[in-house]
Amino acid sequence: MTPIQIEYHAPTTLAQAVALLAEHGAAAAPLAGGTDLVPALKYGVLRARHLVSLARIPGYRDIATTGEGGLAIGAFATLADVARSPLVSEGWPALAEAAGQAGSPLLRNRGTIGGNVCLDTRCWYYNQTEAWRASRERCQKAGGEPCYVNPKQNVCVALFSADTPAALIAVGARATLAGPAGERTVPVEALYSGDGLRPLAKGEAEILTNLVLPAPPGRSGAAYLKHSVRESIDFPLLGVAAAVVLSPGGTIASARLAVTGVRSAPCRLPELEAALAGRQIPAEGDRELGRLTARSLGALFLTEAVPHKRHLAGLMAVDAVARAARQAQGRSTS
Repeated sequence: MTPIQIEYHAPTTLAQAVALLAEHGAAAAPLAGGTDLVPALKYGVLRARHLVSLARIPGYRDIATTGEGGLAIGAFATLADVARSPLVSEGWPALAEAAGQAGSPLLRNRGTIGGNVCLDTRCWYYNQTEAWRASRERCQKAGGEPCYVNPKQNVCVALFSADTPAALIAVGARATLAGPAGERTVPVEALYSGDGLRPLAKGEAEILTNLVLPAPPGRSGAAYLKHSVRESIDFPLLGVAAAVVLSPGGTIASARLAVTGVRSAPCRLPELEAALAGRQIPAEGDRELGRLTARSLGALFLTEAVPHKRHLAGLMAVDAVARAARQAQGRSTS
C-alpha cells in the first residue's frame, strides 16, 4: 500500500470545521472519537488527506432535557456518556442499552454517538487490508465492478451495523446537521440513503451536531436487543429496537420498531407495527407472531441466503416488544 500524507486540522469553532470540510471536499474527513476512522485509514479503506478534528469545538457534548420534556444529546458525547447518563437510562432506556452494547468499554470511552450514527457500511470483502483486497478484483465499494455478496443483482449490499440508530429511530429522534448552507433538522431515519456505497444522505461538509429525542408518551416503554458473535465487543449481526405505548386497557396502542444489521440502512418495520396495534402484549418467544414478523421482514433482506436471520429477527422483534411493554406497564403503575 502506498502511504499517503495526511494533514491534521484542529478548528476551534463549528464554522471553521464546516469551512475546512467544504474546502477539501472528498479528500477530507471529520475526526471525532476515531474508533472507526483510524482503522479505516490503517487498512487503506479511507484515503482521506485532511482530517478535521472536532475535539476542540465546545458545546456539543452535553446531555440535557429540553423544555418540552424531551432530551438533547450533543453528537460529540461519547457512547459511554450516553450509556451512563441517568437522564437517558430513566427516560429513554433503549438508547442507554444500545449505547452500552456498542463496542468494548475502551471504544465506548472514545467513540461518540455522532460517529456511531454516521458509521459507514461494512462488508467482509471491503473491510480488509489493502493487500487482501489487492489479491482479487476490487468489489464495488472498493472502486471495482463486482459485488461478491450479491452477484445476481450486482448491487452493493454492504450492511449498516451500528447499535444506537435503531434505538433512536424507534423513539422518533431527530438529528441536527450544520453545513455551508446553515442548519437543518431531519428524522434520524432520513440520514440514510440505503445505498451500500454511500450510506449517508448528507453533504460532505455537513456535521451532525445534535440529537433530539421527544418526550416519552405516558404508558410507554422501549427496549433494544442485540445479537453478535462476541456480545458487545462486535458490531451487531442483528439489532432490534422497539418502542411501545399501551392503551388504558393494557393492549398495544402503538409500536415503533427499527432494525440494524439487515441492509444498508437502519429501517422501520411498518407491517409489524400495524399488526401489533390493538393486540395483547405478546409473550417473549411467541412463535406465531415471530413467524409473522419473519415473513414481513422478507423484503428487507437483499440476498437469498439469510432465512435464519429472518427467523432470528422475528423472535428478537417479539421479545423487544414484550420487554418494552412490560416496562410500560411498570411505568403506568408507578
